Amino acid sequence: MPLPLIISRLTNLLFFIQKTDQQYLVEFNLQKYLADENFNLFYYGKTENKIWEQIGQSIGKENTKQFQKAVASLESIFTPHWRKASEHLFLWKKYFQSNQSLLQQIISDIGKLSGVEKFNIYKVPIYLVSDPLSRDKEINAWFSWTPKESFIVIEIPFGLKVPNNFFPLSVLAHEFFHLVLRKNKNLLLKITEVAKENEKLFTKLGEGMPNRIFLEELLISSFIPEGYLSEKYLNTKIVPYTSKLKDLLRWRRFVAFKLYQTAKRYVNNAQQIDEKYLKRLIGIIRQNAK
Repeated sequence: MPLPLIISRLTNLLFFIQKTDQQYLVEFNLQKYLADENFNLFYYGKTENKIWEQIGQSIGKENTKQFQKAVASLESIFTPHWRKASEHLFLWKKYFQSNQSLLQQIISDIGKLSGVEKFNIYKVPIYLVSDPLSRDKEINAWFSWTPKESFIVIEIPFGLKVPNNFFPLSVLAHEFFHLVLRKNKNLLLKITEVAKENEKLFTKLGEGMPNRIFLEELLISSFIPEGYLSEKYLNTKIVPYTSKLKDLLRWRRFVAFKLYQTAKRYVNNAQQIDEKYLKRLIGIIRQNAK
């Protein structure tokens, strides 16, 4: 069964309008919708009908008609971009499909770490979108979760070549880790409790990010993409990290280095993340926070 990797023209069109600020060319005020992060979640659906249905339920029938008309008026601007972007995204789709058996092996270990016996990655839609403005040298990915529906979005800088390494696969595995964790309510509750107990610490370090999410990012990164799981499956060498801890990315690399031996033991012993692991993580953060 192939991974449910979805390349939607409409999703990419809405993303393109949002990123390139094309709404000023139309009379209808798209900005109030395009700037709304919650509304942006409606851009992702397995079919175009589903996307419009979600938007309609949010803003009503009349506003949806105006929204559709405004979007249609920008088709001529988007079409030249889409000719190249769609081909580019297809190459990335092939990359992820060709490595899906490796991804499944990583998810198996993630399930054991999370205390989740079964997790079907083939039930989680993965949307590929082309970012027309990003100059990043790597992809960006994020997840959406509700009790009824989950999906992952991979934002790929326009023109970024498919690499001959597995780093993008580790980024995707990182997002799946978030979703697998949510299958174990007790573990997620424990993470929430630990974040609350250390509220002052994470408020200081998180730069506006919710405390639980900041802790969860560091926890998952201690395994992948910066930690031992990447070494075990993806030929990534974990190197000492001593740079100043100014942002989330640097913290992720730092805790992955500091927790390397502990993470390795948990993975190789098929041991679930527990309070002891979380306390070890908190200790490292406290010792190095300024």
